Amino acid sequence: MRKIGSALILTATLLVSSVFTSLPAKADGVIVDDITGIALEAEMRKMIELGVVQGFSEDVYKPKNNVTRGEFATFVSRALQLPAGDKGFPDVDPSSKLEYGISSANKAGIVTGYSDGRFGPNDKITREQMAVMMERALIYLKLTPTQASIQFTDENKFNSSYTKRAIATIVHYEITNGIPNGDSTSRFDPQQYAKRDEAAAMISRLLNAAKLEPDPITYYNVSTIQNGQIVQGSKTYYSYDSAVAAMTDPTKQLVTLNGEILKMPAGLAVAKPSTTSAITIITDERGIGLTYVSTQTEMKYIESTENKVKVQLANTIGYVSHDNVTLIPDALKLGQSFYEVQGQDLIHHIYLPAGKYYVNYVYGRAPSFLKSGTKYYSWNGDTFHDATGKQVGTAYQYFNYLPVRTKTNYTAEDLNRFVANSKSTSPLKDLGAVFKKAEETYRINALYLLANAIHESNWGLSTIAKDKKNLFGIQAYDSDPYNSAKSFKTFEECIMFQAEKLSSSYVHPTGSYSNGAVSGNKSVGMNVKYASDPYWGQKLSGHMYRADVFLGLKDFGKYRIGTTTEAGLNVRKSASTSLSAQFTYRNAGLPVVIQEEVQGDLGTWVKTFSDSKDYETAYIFGEYVKELMIAK
Repeated sequence: MRKIGSALILTATLLVSSVFTSLPAKADGVIVDDITGIALEAEMRKMIELGVVQGFSEDVYKPKNNVTRGEFATFVSRALQLPAGDKGFPDVDPSSKLEYGISSANKAGIVTGYSDGRFGPNDKITREQMAVMMERALIYLKLTPTQASIQFTDENKFNSSYTKRAIATIVHYEITNGIPNGDSTSRFDPQQYAKRDEAAAMISRLLNAAKLEPDPITYYNVSTIQNGQIVQGSKTYYSYDSAVAAMTDPTKQLVTLNGEILKMPAGLAVAKPSTTSAITIITDERGIGLTYVSTQTEMKYIESTENKVKVQLANTIGYVSHDNVTLIPDALKLGQSFYEVQGQDLIHHIYLPAGKYYVNYVYGRAPSFLKSGTKYYSWNGDTFHDATGKQVGTAYQYFNYLPVRTKTNYTAEDLNRFVANSKSTSPLKDLGAVFKKAEETYRINALYLLANAIHESNWGLSTIAKDKKNLFGIQAYDSDPYNSAKSFKTFEECIMFQAEKLSSSYVHPTGSYSNGAVSGNKSVGMNVKYASDPYWGQKLSGHMYRADVFLGLKDFGKYRIGTTTEAGLNVRKSASTSLSAQFTYRNAGLPVVIQEEVQGDLGTWVKTFSDSKDYETAYIFGEYVKELMIAK
């Protein structure tokens, strides 16, 4: 039998619209409900805790009420967590809460209808009818229908030899021993209507006979959104697939589990803390990690299964666990991150759902096709849509896609002047020469290194920067940033360490974290593996842009920027295939500088800055480089 891990319990009833399945109340440690003290209390209470039998109101279970055929079929279906059936009886309303249990038990061969095709869901079930269903359940569970020797005083009242066999079978499996007569004999009362406590006890013993220990039942609903609220459908389903199959309008309906959304037409998947850390891992179909994001990160919802949600972040499409995201349908969104134009700048407003507020930063130059006063939406910061979902254009931010093997035009004094003007108390205002030294030594752009330090250390004023001379959050893991952060003797030591680490591990094509030599996002560049903040790369490019604007726009647009179009692309030492490759790009879509186009073997080649730490320049066959449209 399928094991279900959740302990969530259904909030719907067999007979009335409001029921309770919580454990009974206690007074001074004593349970007070209407099954306390009855002979079959322990077994009925077990079925209540598993969600097989439900109450009518708090602490009211009516153990001596008669059981109907539809109710008993539903009890059995829940206990065995039977898959959905497809046979409809003419007297069973498809919208009935009992329909799933009846159809699934019928498909399993545990219940059947009358000779006229009806099921009789509201007919009271007799004890011998219940015994027949129990024998069929044993057969469904692949237990041999072995009969015990029985001597009930009312055997003459059995309906048939078939009935007698079924009763003998369930006696063999200790599902019943009959009812004592007060002497050494016992009876079965075959025509007596079964009570709720008797039904619960028989099903409990059936599970014992089959050595089944099911988890509490998980119930699914097909729900809708009405007036800003999730409204659960009255019918419940024991499996996700059954609930999905019952959806009549997937463009409007949801599948929910105890009110939590598992499937929806469209909306956001928002990261929440994982069970082991403060980050959510995005994987491919094989479960291999692609990248990771921090709590409250918005992702585009694509689709979902019972266990996984397919999402998009930047241009990365992958999978996350339901446990690690909250699904928010479009109709229930209270906010969503957006971009807007302010003057010549593009501002990114990030919505934080936990606090229901926005924070923002300058991303770079606003694309010319965006208008002031309008909200635009983008998953990658490049392609923008308006509020109706219509795509309005694509443009790339220069500094976000500028490879860091380039050199800035700014001197050490220029860098210091920018810092002093922006944050006069910052220790970074005296470190321009060190950033330029790192640029010369490790070929990592000095303006990029400064932007990295500004962002990670709050202009060098963070506690980690002050106490540990650590300007880049090096080894400051999300679980315990301060204590895990690496210490340095001086800021210079830290800057040189960072430049070397970026050069060898993030920028060099064979580096362990290589995804392109740019700040990037969660699809390309250092942001893929460097930071859980999905906009870390964009924020760094914003710092570079603001510095460049202040210092006279000497860097912006200096180079043409392109992107590779093929995976497994060889990058050559010259414009020829005759020499061995410097390296091979594993992935497509990696930004490169187009220094110039030159003629070589087979046609036109692009001369570029080499991402390898061992070479200054490199060559890529021109057919495999596409120039990017830069926002300006």
